[in-house]
Amino acid sequence: MSDDPELRARLERLASIAGDPPERGLDRVAARRHRRLRRRRGAVVTAAALAVLLGGVSLVMDGGPDDDQVAVSPAGRPRGAAAQLPDTVEVHCTAAGIVIPVASVRPQRDGMHVRVFNELAAPTEVRVIKEDEWAGRHEFKPGVMTMLQPVAPGRLRIGCVIGGLEKSLTVDLVDVHGYYREPKLECPSEDRELDLKQLGAATPNRSMSTTTLNALRSNGFAVDELKVGPVQGYPTQRLGDPTDDPKLQVDRRGDTVAFVHLERTDRGSDAPWKAVTIDGCESFLAEAAATEATAAA
Repeated sequence: MSDDPELRARLERLASIAGDPPERGLDRVAARRHRRLRRRRGAVVTAAALAVLLGGVSLVMDGGPDDDQVAVSPAGRPRGAAAQLPDTVEVHCTAAGIVIPVASVRPQRDGMHVRVFNELAAPTEVRVIKEDEWAGRHEFKPGVMTMLQPVAPGRLRIGCVIGGLEKSLTVDLVDVHGYYREPKLECPSEDRELDLKQLGAATPNRSMSTTTLNALRSNGFAVDELKVGPVQGYPTQRLGDPTDDPKLQVDRRGDTVAFVHLERTDRGSDAPWKAVTIDGCESFLAEAAATEATAAA
């Protein structure tokens, strides 16, 4: 403290106004100030210690940082990455075996596209197998050719026949754009075999649709309002794609009323198709049965 009497008197008056009685003197004022400073510093140190302690407890209780907070931000990932899958699967048939460079492929609007590289000295048969059944097969000469396969998405096996043995690999057909819709009848249905002997003198035809219409007509179906075409599993699916189950869709006034399965006859025949079964709405099949009964009466 300063030894100036006048300054000391002024400070004592100020201390009295602040609440410290003058009789306690300036030494009491100084002591009070020191206590305040110590309390403030102690509060700061205590708060800092609590923050460190609580932070440690939080990490222990939570098991560490939140995984969502430390993970890569979704904004950093390319959106629609699955859409970058190739839309054509390459199949290399070589003397050493089969090579397919990718494990997954996406279909196009008409189905799965296959590019075949036959590096053998002789023709080979390429097969697409789904759920242990052939979905399609086709023979390829040496060279590069393509095949369109309207097979449903899922796990597939694609194989080449090499030296009389099938060599195959697994490929996932991933419908990232949602093109495929499972063809089905929106009605109670049943199966019936079509009797092709009733075709009589119907002109043999290589057309799948004409063969189907002839078979329906000869079995009592009124075909005037029927539209026969490819099964619309894929939006632009078409007839003639290599498959072991040639199937046509029968529509009437915009509704699908039946599917007709064809079977291949002799490949050299002028009429290579024969109808086997029809999977149709019960009401549609009943109409044909009524027509046959009327004709027989």
